[in-house]
Amino acid sequence: MLTMLLRFPAKAVSSERQQEQLKAAAQAYSDAQSQNNQLKVELSESTSADFIERTARRDYGYCWYGEIIYQVGNLDDIQQETEFDVYAEE
Repeated sequence: MLTMLLRFPAKAVSSERQQEQLKAAAQAYSDAQSQNNQLKVELSESTSADFIERTARRDYGYCWYGEIIYQVGNLDDIQQETEFDVYAEE
C-alpha cells in the first residue's frame, strides 16, 4: 500500500506535464493551420492581375507611363538609395 501511495504523486506530476505538452502541441498545430490557411489565400490571389500590379507597384516601383512617383521619407535615407530606372514608351 505504501509503494502505491509513493508512486501516485509521481504519476500525477507526469500526467500534468503530459497535459501541458499536449496543450502546447495543440496550440502549435492550430498556429500552423492558421498560417497554412493564410498562405493558401495568398497563393490563390497571386494569379490575379490586381495582386500582380499591387506587388509591382509596392515592391518594385512600377508605374504607368505618365505617372509621377513621389517618395516621402528621411532625406538622408532617400539619397543613399539607388535611383529607379525610368523607361519611356517608344
